[in-house]
Amino acid sequence: MRAIFRGYDGLIVGLAVLGGVAYALVTLGIIADVVLRNTGFRPLRATSALVEYAILFATMAAGPWLVRQGGHVAVDSFVALMPDGLRRVVGVAVMLLTIAVLLLLCWRSGLNAMDEIAFGGVDMRSINIPGWVPYGLLAGGFGLMATEVLRLLLRRATTIGGTQSH
Repeated sequence: MRAIFRGYDGLIVGLAVLGGVAYALVTLGIIADVVLRNTGFRPLRATSALVEYAILFATMAAGPWLVRQGGHVAVDSFVALMPDGLRRVVGVAVMLLTIAVLLLLCWRSGLNAMDEIAFGGVDMRSINIPGWVPYGLLAGGFGLMATEVLRLLLRRATTIGGTQSH
């Protein structure tokens, strides 16, 4: 069982690293595109489409790690005024609602991906990308984020955010 947990932890950290690499490649791609345009050379045709997909990948890949680290935005000024008992109840309710919404988004994205696969959908831009790719990225990211929130809940956390105040 520990090997499964270690593997899952490695997956979350590995995806976060890949997300960071994707953002670095996006930066390099945009710089190359601008330099090529401004020096009279023909820019890469696929830069725009690849940048859009890379940003989607990076967001969905880093999202679960950000949930784990408490690195996302959480507004807790109202909740901070509540008594401890009520704050815990509200915190757990918010976490359960978050899990439900993330699972709904995962399910819907997964259905859309399967539809795209079944119908052979293709996103035709400067390059052709299978239509299931964006939906698959969304389904995977939302599913892993839901898993991370559930993991927090099972560890008896009562808030999703970190210890910092926003």
